Amino acid sequence: MIKDRAMVHQMRDVLKLRKGEKAVFFNANPECLGFDFIAELKNIEGVGHGGQAVFMFREKLENIREPSKKLILYQSLIKKDKFEWVLGKATEAGVSEIVPVISARSEKKSLNIPRCQMILKESAEQSVRAIIPKLHSEINFEKAALMAQNSGHKTYFADLSEKDNKIHGAGDRTINLFIGPEGGWEERELYAANRAGFVIVSLGRLVLRSETAAVVASYTLLWG
Repeated sequence: MIKDRAMVHQMRDVLKLRKGEKAVFFNANPECLGFDFIAELKNIEGVGHGGQAVFMFREKLENIREPSKKLILYQSLIKKDKFEWVLGKATEAGVSEIVPVISARSEKKSLNIPRCQMILKESAEQSVRAIIPKLHSEINFEKAALMAQNSGHKTYFADLSEKDNKIHGAGDRTINLFIGPEGGWEERELYAANRAGFVIVSLGRLVLRSETAAVVASYTLLWG
C-alpha cells in the first residue's frame, strides 16, 4: 500500500493508472539495489493530493540498464537552474555519485538539498535506473581534490587548456571526473590537479558550458 501523497497524485492524476495496470518500482535499500519490482494496481482512491494506492507484487526482475562502471562527478557549483539541470541529466547519463564543489570561480556557494534530492529521484525514475545517485554535501576544491586522490580511483580533470589528450571511454571500474565552473579553473586549481596526478583531459575543440561539459564527459567515460 502506498500512502505517499505525491506518489499517489502522480499515479492517479499524471500517469492516470487504472485498476489492473502494472507499474515498475525500485527500492533504495541496499538489499534491493539492482532490481525492479513489478506490481499490479488493485485500487487507487482519494481526491486532490491525498488518498492511497494498493498494489499487488507480481515479479522481481534484475535491472540491467546500469553502466558497468561507476562514475563520481565532482561538479563545480554553478547557477541554480544550471546545476539542477546537471543533476537531472547526469542521472540520465548513468552517474553514480555527485559531489558539489565550491571552486574559486563558483557562482553559488550552497544548495537546496531537499530539492536536489527530488530532482535525482525523479530523473532516476524517468530513466528507469536501478539506483538514485548519491548527492554529497558541498565541499571546497581542496577537500574535493584530496577526497578524489585518497579514493585510489583514476581521476579525470576537464580543462580548456588541454588540447591533445582528448577524453574517451574509460576502462576503469570506478572513475572520478572534475568539471569546472563557467569561468574555468584557476591556475592554482589546475596546478593542484597536476600535482595530485589527475589526468587532464580535453572535451574537444569547442568550448562547452559547464553543464554541457558535465553530461558530455560523463556519458563519454561511461559509455564511450
